[in-house]
Amino acid sequence: MDKVRLLPSSPLQQVYISTNNNSNGRRMSFIRRLGVGCIILAALGLLYVPAYHSAQGPLFGIGEVSPPAESLGGGSNYLDSTVVQISGWTFNTSRDVNLYINPDNNTAITSPELACGSSPPYLLIIVCSAVGNQKARTAIRSTWGSEQNLYYLSTSSSANTTVKVVFLLGESTNDTLNAQILDENYEYGDIIQEKFIDTYNNLTLKSVMMLKWVTTTCPQATYLMKTDDDMYVNVPGLVKVIKSRPTSAGTLMGSLICNARPISDPKNKWYTPKYMFSEKTYPNYLSGTGYVMSLDVASKLYATALKTPLLHLEDVYLTGLCAKKAKLRPVNNPGFSYIPRKFDYCVLKNSITAHKVDSSGMYEIWNKLQSSNVTCPSSTATSDNSNKKSSSILTRHGRHINYYLMKKRINNRCS
Repeated sequence: MDKVRLLPSSPLQQVYISTNNNSNGRRMSFIRRLGVGCIILAALGLLYVPAYHSAQGPLFGIGEVSPPAESLGGGSNYLDSTVVQISGWTFNTSRDVNLYINPDNNTAITSPELACGSSPPYLLIIVCSAVGNQKARTAIRSTWGSEQNLYYLSTSSSANTTVKVVFLLGESTNDTLNAQILDENYEYGDIIQEKFIDTYNNLTLKSVMMLKWVTTTCPQATYLMKTDDDMYVNVPGLVKVIKSRPTSAGTLMGSLICNARPISDPKNKWYTPKYMFSEKTYPNYLSGTGYVMSLDVASKLYATALKTPLLHLEDVYLTGLCAKKAKLRPVNNPGFSYIPRKFDYCVLKNSITAHKVDSSGMYEIWNKLQSSNVTCPSSTATSDNSNKKSSSILTRHGRHINYYLMKKRINNRCS
């Protein structure tokens, strides 16, 4: 009579083999072949997973991988899902700012010699611009940032009101564009170019480079403004506001954003994975379209940034995370706005910044503001700004479209 024996083959299955006294050799050969086959199948299965994901990454520019055990931005575990990573800032990429800023060395490729010479500016405006945006820089040089406009400001008051405008760029992967920047700087002498690839996800590096340059090259300036090359800046209006302050120390003002939540949709341009930031809301911060700080604040933010893991959203990082860590409080001024303004004389006259202004728009606003035949109420800019923010749920516009949903503000004030 045949006997049935249970032989273990793998952790997932048991193989039953009918045996008899005369088939020992054939039985052992079958078991060996079965074991080898299982090993081969297991090996092929293990190879399939990384091969599949490596094929997906180059197609979409992102990798979907198992997350680390703990969030790098906080400490919460999130092992129940995979994480889509930020291009250029994967979870295993160092976010130590020192590695990219190189604070002990001069990293500038070009640096304006006249911006902070023997007569330090009262207000230094640094325009963050892309390498290829030469038309935008030319428009600014011909309008609100023109030497004529800035000279008039410096001579219209007995006190020091010298204003300087310079542009901050990274490097392009296109050598022709980089060569054009050298020629442009030779002609105008107003470009700071630093050694990092100029991409959207590197805007935080650009802003920290700005603080490095200012604190090491122009520490005698009183105020620093950071803005973008699609912003019209009413420089006389800005000077009037900062001149009215009892002291410059501790200034950090702009368009204040409150109760902003990180975007969790990987398809969104401003997506923030938990390994970059794990808390439910960002600290209150200023829109990166334009904000002003005193030089003591610039020094504190720079020192704090060198000790704070990088977040790719530069305004949240500098005026939110670093400001909170440095015990600095960003404040709102209604003259600043990340929302496009109406091209109305009275609105623009009482505003400090207007967003999403292209080259032709720069000239249009400039020409409107040269008129002196219109009398405007001082509340125009405030009403224009507050009407835009009166809804219970707001969406970031312009550069930040669909960026954050914000909770309703109580009396237009942040808690």
